[in-house]
Formats: sequence, C-alpha cells, structure tokens
Amino acid sequence: MKKKIKSAGISIIIIVVLLLSILIGVKNGTIDKLTKEMPTLATSQAETEKSAENVKKDSTESKPYEGIEVAGYGEEFEIRREIDINRKYDENDRTTYNVYHVRVNDCRISRQCDFDINRIDYGLTNKKDSMDDNNNFISDYFYAAIELELTKDINDNDVDDDYNVFQTSWFIDSLNDDGTFEPIKNAGTVGSDAEANKIGKTNFSFEKGETKNLILYCIFTDEEVENDIIALNFHLRNSPFIGPLAIIHEPGGKHEKIN
Repeated sequence: MKKKIKSAGISIIIIVVLLLSILIGVKNGTIDKLTKEMPTLATSQAETEKSAENVKKDSTESKPYEGIEVAGYGEEFEIRREIDINRKYDENDRTTYNVYHVRVNDCRISRQCDFDINRIDYGLTNKKDSMDDNNNFISDYFYAAIELELTKDINDNDVDDDYNVFQTSWFIDSLNDDGTFEPIKNAGTVGSDAEANKIGKTNFSFEKGETKNLILYCIFTDEEVENDIIALNFHLRNSPFIGPLAIIHEPGGKHEKIN
C-alpha cells in the first residue's frame, strides 16, 4: 500500500513539473516561437524540394523548345530571310534580312484525295496498301492541306529576284509535353500548290507588300492526328529562313477539321 502511495506521489510530481515547464515556456515565448517556426520549417523544406526539382530540370539537355518561339493556330508570325550569304543574319541589323508576315489560315485533314494527286511529290509509294483506286486513304494515313497566308513586308530591302522567293521545304514536328520537339518521320511537306501560280514548285515569288496564299500538302499517320500537337518548323539550322514553330493541328482543338 505504501509503495502504491509512493508511486502515485512520484507521478503527481512529474505531472506538476511538466505543467510548470509548459507555463514557463509560454511565459518566455519559447512554445509560441516553436509553433511559429514549424510552418516556416515546412515551407523551407518545400522550397528546398522545389529548388532541387528545378535544378534537375535545368540540368537536362533539352530546354523548352530550345528557345524557339511557338505560334498558335491562326496567329500571325514573322519569318525572316537572310538576304546575302556574304552578310550573315543579324536580328539587330534590318539590312541583313527581309520579313514575311505569315498566318496559318486553315488545316484540312482528310482521308479523301480532293486535290490534284500530282501535287504530292513523294511519300505515297510505300502507302499503296492503305489506298483505294482513287488515291483515298482507307486507313492508317491522312492527307493534310495547310493554307498559309503570306505577305512580304513593305519595308523590305531591295534584293535580286533570287532573294524575293519564299521556299516551301520545311520540317514537320511533333511538340511534346516536356517542351521538346521532334520531326515526324512518316510525314512531311510533300508538295504545294505553287505550280498553280506558275512560279515553280518550290519557290514562291513576291513583290513588296504583296499577299499570296500557299497550300502545303502533307501526310500524317492516324496516331499523329489523334495524339500529337503538330507544327511547321520554320527555324532550320543552316537555313536562310528564321521563324517559329507554327502549330497547324492540336488533337481535339477547336480548329480541328477531320473527315
């Protein structure tokens, strides 16, 4: 009995000591300080983790679109053309380049060949099993007709006729969610309607301030049409043309036209 009383007394003393410690801590602001610092410590931890993630992202080889501008569907953008191989393009020197104002007016995606099949220069020979006798795709592939509106800047430099043309050979890329892009292997600008303007199949000639429409014909796979953000790549290395990645198709987008 005495042992039980003694044990109970010790427990009461411990409780009293703990209570006094808490009261002293409150009086001195120690508890309050710890309470206030807890969110700060949590925030610091979150910031540290975020910083580490950013460092990880920054250390990856692929930067978001490698700093290349991306033009949305229907947005006007500029393509700059170097005008003299002996004077390299300098974005701060307007005398080294001329400007085309460009807009993607339309992108029609269809299995139907509702155009002159001779506009397609290449890319059909290995797809015959997916086509009917009228050159319509039964499965696997789509045609794409991309209409560009182009205007040569009124303030362009005077140059020889060879530098007054807008060339129509560019890559077609798929834009990835991580900010990278890559060429679509089964697609390409496989032709254009430049012949209809009697100026050749690969060059489009302009006067200052003149506006023309140009249609590029492409071939896409079903998977690309269903899943990929597709863009024309006007930013080619070792090319006299400098421009953005211009989006021509987004799956489920309001501009999507497929039949």
